[in-house]
Amino acid sequence: MVRTPSPLPVELGTSFTTREAIAHGVTLRRLRHRALATPTRGLRLTSADPDLVERAAAHLKVLPARRSAYSHATASALLGLPDRKDPRLHVTLPDGVFVRRRGMVMHRGLQHREIWSVHDLPVVSPVETWLDLAPLRTLEELVILGDAILQHQPDLATTLRHTVEAHSGARGIRRARDALELVRPGVLSPQETLWRLRFRAAGYPEPELNVEVRDPAGRWLGIGDFVWREQRLVVEYDGDYHFTVEQRRHDQVRRRAMRTGDWAVIELNGADNADPRPALRSIGAALGVHR
Repeated sequence: MVRTPSPLPVELGTSFTTREAIAHGVTLRRLRHRALATPTRGLRLTSADPDLVERAAAHLKVLPARRSAYSHATASALLGLPDRKDPRLHVTLPDGVFVRRRGMVMHRGLQHREIWSVHDLPVVSPVETWLDLAPLRTLEELVILGDAILQHQPDLATTLRHTVEAHSGARGIRRARDALELVRPGVLSPQETLWRLRFRAAGYPEPELNVEVRDPAGRWLGIGDFVWREQRLVVEYDGDYHFTVEQRRHDQVRRRAMRTGDWAVIELNGADNADPRPALRSIGAALGVHR
């Protein structure tokens, strides 16, 4: 017969250190019960499947107080940036502070970082997270991250440039410089970034991004993803949410209005990613660019 473990003191919450638990009268036997997760030495969680914010909040209890911040892939995830998934927790500490923990990757240089509060957690700023990831990501991935940062906070464009200029000897700085020249505000998704880079690689003129489209009389027709005003061309990328019945109906009405208003409209979707060449040829023909 499996015995139900005794309830824990409510003061402990969903995560706690073994020291906190013992101070509240919890026995060592209870702390070893399989109902509690042990992600790292001296820490217990009541949830077997905590989300990232819960994990990060719990692990702060075993890190140096006010001398640690989440960084790299963990920071990008907490900031809501489209980055690679990494199950490990990345933490930056000041130079000279040494901590080793299972499931955690430690980095140095916290004293040179700007720290933000995100979900009540200390997190390295988006711009410095971007620079920290420069040696670890491809050029394309860095541009996606940079576009996403400026999507949420376009005022960081100047900070991004100044930060790159101020770190001439940093690892990955050449890739960061190259990516910086390709980052643009106004991009709303990673797929828009990928197509924008494809247009550039094909030698097409740079489009305006997510801007108003009007008919010859100046009447508003909608917002276009990629707009070439001189050629009166709109290219739209349809992500998954575009395939709901309601959104599809809305898109059809909007695009019909654009075409009636003397604009050409070309639609892209996930199927075009497998082989972008046919779509690029269609767009090039509409732009009058022959490849």
